[in-house]
Amino acid sequence: MSQRVIQLRKDTVEEPDLLARPLPAVRRKRGMKGHLLAFLLLALVPTVAAGVYLYGFAADQYVSEFRFNLRRAAEPVLAAGANSGSPSGALAASGLTASQIWDSQTIVQFIRSRDVVDAVEAELGFERLYRRDEVDWWSRLGSGRSIERKTEYWRGMVEPFFDTMTGVISVSVRAFTPEDALAVANAVLRSAEKTVNELSTRAQKDAIAFGEEEVGKADRRLVEARVAVRDFRDKAEMVDPGRSVDVDINLQAHQRERLATLQAQYNSISKSAPNAPQLRHLGVEIAAIEGIIRDQQAGMTQGRKATSEKSGGPTITALMGGYEALKLEEAFREKLYLFALQFAEQSRIEAMRQKLYLNAFVKPKLAEEALYPRRLRIIAIVFFVGLVAWGLGSLAYYSIRDHL
Repeated sequence: MSQRVIQLRKDTVEEPDLLARPLPAVRRKRGMKGHLLAFLLLALVPTVAAGVYLYGFAADQYVSEFRFNLRRAAEPVLAAGANSGSPSGALAASGLTASQIWDSQTIVQFIRSRDVVDAVEAELGFERLYRRDEVDWWSRLGSGRSIERKTEYWRGMVEPFFDTMTGVISVSVRAFTPEDALAVANAVLRSAEKTVNELSTRAQKDAIAFGEEEVGKADRRLVEARVAVRDFRDKAEMVDPGRSVDVDINLQAHQRERLATLQAQYNSISKSAPNAPQLRHLGVEIAAIEGIIRDQQAGMTQGRKATSEKSGGPTITALMGGYEALKLEEAFREKLYLFALQFAEQSRIEAMRQKLYLNAFVKPKLAEEALYPRRLRIIAIVFFVGLVAWGLGSLAYYSIRDHL
């Protein structure tokens, strides 16, 4: 009796568990349906939608490409330190100079700037080109966009690339017709060439203006020195104090020589004929010459206008000191002026040698085939992303289910 009761209890306990827990086959079937539904929603549906949009609605985009480099009339290449591993060595190994790198990067940034958008707008009509009615909504420029939004849109339609190894700048311009792409590319090239010429002209003017300014300063200083010399001559009443001193010295030497001759004659006659009438004449002449010598000596030591009764004015030595100082200053400023002239000429020559110009060796051409959008690539990317999302979602689902 007791065994039958126990058996009935076991049967009553195990029967609800069998009814509550689904069979493994049913659970696997539900899991497969969920997997297929998730795969459809995350991978297939977005891929099909992308394919329909790209092949049914997306407008073709044509590319016009041009290439150029920036060169100077005479630009040395860095050679020192080519194997040192430094930035200068890297530039030398590539055959480019630092200025060429900077100029090229400047033009690359300019091509992506608002100035190019304004140039295309003024020449061709930026909105007219990129807001065509036949262009799909996703690709065309929105209506009523600000200049900042236009510039952002433009950066998606142009692709400038600077090769630091060769110095070549490659620019790819996209538009929705081959003719528009060619026109925009030519407009960008003209705008870039105009900017390069403006930068080069500005640098030339700055260099030449600096040299001319230095010449002007040196010229004014030289004129001041010459005016000081002229004023000194007017005040001293001498054209050239140095030559005046030489004349005075020569004259004094001549007078001394004549005085010595007269004194010798006077002594000779006074010994041979003390009462000779020539002695009086010789004595008067000797006294006159001695007076002349004293006046000349006084003029050199006491003043140029000094006489036996009155002396005044600067001495010859003082005049010579002042005059030599002024002449030395004048000579120094003349040298500075010549150096300034030489520097200005070198600046002008260097400015001509450093003239920057744009060398477009690959001109824009008319496209024959649309390269954008990359339909198969975009579809493959959409499918791959959806597949990854589906796989991660499935992994997360099973991980959560196993822990419950």
